[in-house]
Amino acid sequence: MGDILLLVTAPPSYTPDLLQELDDFLSGAEHGVIYFSMGSMIRAETLPADKRDAFLQAFAELPQRVLWKWENDSLPGRPHNVKTAKWLPQFDVLSQFHNSISCLFLYHPKVRIFLAHGGLLGTIEAVHVGVPMVGIPMYGDQYTNMKMIEAAGMGVVLHYSDITKDNVLKSLKTVLDNPSYMENAKRTSRIFRDRPMSPMDAAIYWTEYVIRHRGAPHLRTAGADLPLYQYLLLDVIAVLLAGVLAVVFIIYFILKKLVAFVSGSAANTSKIKKQQ
Repeated sequence: MGDILLLVTAPPSYTPDLLQELDDFLSGAEHGVIYFSMGSMIRAETLPADKRDAFLQAFAELPQRVLWKWENDSLPGRPHNVKTAKWLPQFDVLSQFHNSISCLFLYHPKVRIFLAHGGLLGTIEAVHVGVPMVGIPMYGDQYTNMKMIEAAGMGVVLHYSDITKDNVLKSLKTVLDNPSYMENAKRTSRIFRDRPMSPMDAAIYWTEYVIRHRGAPHLRTAGADLPLYQYLLLDVIAVLLAGVLAVVFIIYFILKKLVAFVSGSAANTSKIKKQQ
């Protein structure tokens, strides 16, 4: 059985000096830090000017520092409390090197809010480390992910169409000024991480389990061997549809007989009256 080697590294441009600079930026934030990242699929630099300016104007009115994943070399109108970087080691570094200089961002005790798009991995990271979110879902599962964050009481949703300076400020201050969001985030994190083994150990165990048992065919779902019509429940749908059609036909037949009976009775009554 082979060994599994996991190697987590930062990009070549991330020197120890630059990591130290980022750590100093976070550690020196008297009022905390807002970490803003729209993930790898959405480039913040493509935001329309009015949306970008709404964020910048809102950030300028906050005492918190803002660390923003911004993919361009410059950010027009950047306030003094905003620091940008083209790439930030959001979780790979922080989870593998906790308690070291590389353990930045979501794990950092000064991070107050994770402002993000609500992607699955970023949401899991926020839950794991216990940081409340302000989510801007853009597509796909992001809407569902942020609904779950809202339901857990550890975040709020800011819809893209509602992005204005006032709405950005309102969303951020809602989370910043109400300690229940941080408390719920920490509680959800404790629940999420209370498991018999770490996710890494679980992944290693089940990978080796499948290898030991030559593919583990006993764990193969029966659905994989079903005919397509059964897998899609077409036979069940056909039976239900036939039942519905039968009921409709019976009701139609009964109504038709009742109408014919009533019409016949009326005709007979009319005929009798004429004969009299």
